[in-house]
Amino acid sequence: MRTLLSFCLFASAFSAAADIGRFIEPIQVAPRASVPSVRYVVKSSAFVSPHATGPKTQEAVPVTDSILIDRQLIEKRLGEALAHRFQATGRISAFLTREWVNCPSSSGFIVKIKDCSPDELTPSTFVRFSIWDQGKELGRFAEPIRMAHFVEVFYSKAPLVRGTRLGLSNLSTRLVDILKQHAGSVPSQSRLSGYQLDSNVKANSPLKWNNLSKVVLVKKGQIVDVFASGNGIYVTMKGMALNDGVEGGNVIVRNLSSDKEFPAKVLNENSVKVHL
Repeated sequence: MRTLLSFCLFASAFSAAADIGRFIEPIQVAPRASVPSVRYVVKSSAFVSPHATGPKTQEAVPVTDSILIDRQLIEKRLGEALAHRFQATGRISAFLTREWVNCPSSSGFIVKIKDCSPDELTPSTFVRFSIWDQGKELGRFAEPIRMAHFVEVFYSKAPLVRGTRLGLSNLSTRLVDILKQHAGSVPSQSRLSGYQLDSNVKANSPLKWNNLSKVVLVKKGQIVDVFASGNGIYVTMKGMALNDGVEGGNVIVRNLSSDKEFPAKVLNENSVKVHL
């Protein structure tokens, strides 16, 4: 009788569990997301407290990757170092003219330039430099180098004649190497409001400084406003220019009241300035 009762209870529990299973959704367990592994070097502190009671603190330092300084990489770093040395705008490119032997280092190496001959931006130069990595000098080098200096310069959109006042309407810009055939070209960041063409320029030609001359703002015999200041004094008067003057240039002016003559700096087409 006891055996029969136990079997009935077990069958009832099994049937109930089966019925409940019909109403319960199976639980889907998402797979554990993989975490990218990061390599660390454990560096123990060199200082040990005499009263330390807990475990030593440890500092995790990422491993620095080792690389080979090949020709392309050293030329890139040399270009950056030369641009910094000469405070050059635009982009400096350096090209080794001899075979380069790859040098092992970390990715954080630096290039220090000792000197250049000639010590200026030229198409070719001789550079003495060293390579440093993590505070240690890896080597010293002396290499002949070809250089290029790429800068945005002005180009003429159409044929331009002498006397033309220049602006964005008749000029475009291009990236060129100003150390070679484009030497003397006018950088696109230059202010041209006070200049005019001193010679004819063909279409699609680089604009060069020797094509330009400053515009004469004040002409000989012209009556101008004279602004004189200094030592807390400010005076205005009329004067006559005794010679032509360009923006920022000097002219000799005669005071119309006293006939005294004095130098003055040209401000614009009608005004000059004098410091007392």
